[in-house]
Amino acid sequence: MDRQIIEKILEAAVKAPSGDNVQPWRFEVSQDWARIDLFNLPERDDSYYNYQQAAAYIAHGAVIENIAIASRHLGCMVKLKLFPEPQNPSYVASFEFESASAVDDPLYPAIFTRETNRFHFQDVQLPAEDAQQIIDSIKQVEGVKGYFVHDVKTVKTLAKVIMVNDRVVFEHKEIHSFLFDKIRWNQKQIEETQDGMPVGTLGLNPIEKLFFPLMRFWWFVDLANYVGLSRIIGAKCWYNCQNAALIGQVTVQKTDSLGFIQAGRALQRVWLEAARQGLAFQPIVGLPLLIHRAQENALEAFSETHRNMLEQAKQSLFGIFGIDQSETLAVGFRIGKCKSVAEKTLRKAV
Repeated sequence: MDRQIIEKILEAAVKAPSGDNVQPWRFEVSQDWARIDLFNLPERDDSYYNYQQAAAYIAHGAVIENIAIASRHLGCMVKLKLFPEPQNPSYVASFEFESASAVDDPLYPAIFTRETNRFHFQDVQLPAEDAQQIIDSIKQVEGVKGYFVHDVKTVKTLAKVIMVNDRVVFEHKEIHSFLFDKIRWNQKQIEETQDGMPVGTLGLNPIEKLFFPLMRFWWFVDLANYVGLSRIIGAKCWYNCQNAALIGQVTVQKTDSLGFIQAGRALQRVWLEAARQGLAFQPIVGLPLLIHRAQENALEAFSETHRNMLEQAKQSLFGIFGIDQSETLAVGFRIGKCKSVAEKTLRKAV
């Protein structure tokens, strides 16, 4: 195989999203450049959300989708095998490449322009044709279902449900600590680590930027919650989401590694289609993954209040979207119009 083509495929692969940009992957390439092996690195993501590596496998699903899209576009036929060694769950996938005719894929350029936008979206609705293209974007991904809402009243109702996760982040010490461990506060940190989230990507307004550094200290957050800090942060989430042109959820039938990989592939396809249309996109993964943990009776160190909040959120999401109780929430997202994010996340070199 042509080394330059495989290197371009790898460049596309690492542009995949991951929780807090932890990049939980490692690649091995054969000497003849005809094979790539993809491995999960569990130590990269020890967040509370990553129960049984669900968050990591979603990220790997996005990597796999990027490789599939880039391969077609650059003139490769790829044979994908998921979990080639069943006894080794960290060996996620193998890809074997052969030369083929290039097939133009309109999603390929979006791999490199896709971004997470946590800012307040404009109050703009999508044309019906554009919304339908987003809805159709995941139909070829097996084992998942997509649910989409775009009418104004229902979007505002969903915004009140979605804000639960942001409240929990600032009321649960372990989740809070992981988040702030992944924030990069200056250019030196960004360049040294090449992972995590630059503070400029968090959607903070000028006043919030003044106080946000104090929130890295749990003692401050714990004290400030007595005067409603976590509720204010939840309200900010509601404010940002209630103008979304479209809010969606991806569900899976099977809550195993394959199911969450397929969810990641679906998420990436929706994201790339939104980016192709020049739309802003924010994944909403924390709440679905906490609800998944609750379904597995694995909410260790969660208070009864937080358990009840998650159960109410689950019932609301299932009811509003019309989701069958046999399905499991995997990932969510909001899509709309917004200015582009000036500061970008970096990726480690392959």
